[in-house]
Amino acid sequence: MKFLCIILLVFWSCILIGQNNQVHDLIISAIKKDSIGNTSDALLEIERAIELSDHKNDTAILFHGKLMVDKNDVKSAQKDIKEVLKHNQQYADAYYLRATLKAKTDNYEGAIKDFTKAIVLQPKNYKAYYNRGLSHAYMNEIKQAILDFSKAIELNPNYSIAYFNRGYWKDLMGEPDAAVQDLKKAKELDPSNKEAYLELAVIYAKNNKMSEACNELEQAASLGHTISEDLKSQFCK
Repeated sequence: MKFLCIILLVFWSCILIGQNNQVHDLIISAIKKDSIGNTSDALLEIERAIELSDHKNDTAILFHGKLMVDKNDVKSAQKDIKEVLKHNQQYADAYYLRATLKAKTDNYEGAIKDFTKAIVLQPKNYKAYYNRGLSHAYMNEIKQAILDFSKAIELNPNYSIAYFNRGYWKDLMGEPDAAVQDLKKAKELDPSNKEAYLELAVIYAKNNKMSEACNELEQAASLGHTISEDLKSQFCK
């Protein structure tokens, strides 16, 4: 009888290990498919992973929540995030996702609180600093926004979009020289960022540097930026 119990225990352990491996593989596959835009298959696979794990795998549930945020399914995303935080209140990615959802629904104050929780739990999360900065900016708290963009850059010196936004908001704060330096860095790190060329053109034009402005518009237009093309045809000879 004792031997039979051991056999059964080993048998069920093997089944559980097999299920755990399958859940892991499904999560990895879903993430890869989502990254290439195959959202439908990603959703099917992550739902299968959740089912196999009996709704206990927080990684799977949270990724499902991420897909729901992308689909603008607010209620489903909120449900997933709430489920994860019920299991683990120290899950930084859950606060980050909830903050992202709040920002998408224009609840910037709530987003800032959740991005801050994510940062406390994960101090090197440069994306949390960057997105908290955006929320501050949308609330017209520009100094706080610039501090967060700067922290994001400190943590990731190659974070092009943080340079772009810091430059954009510095210009609005009346710091055109510093803004130009940040926008140039954003261009250097991401030459496809058409908005960086346009913002540089705007700054140059405001400071009567039309040759430089037209050069930036030309580069943006060559990347297919229609607004820059229109501006170039109006103001550049």
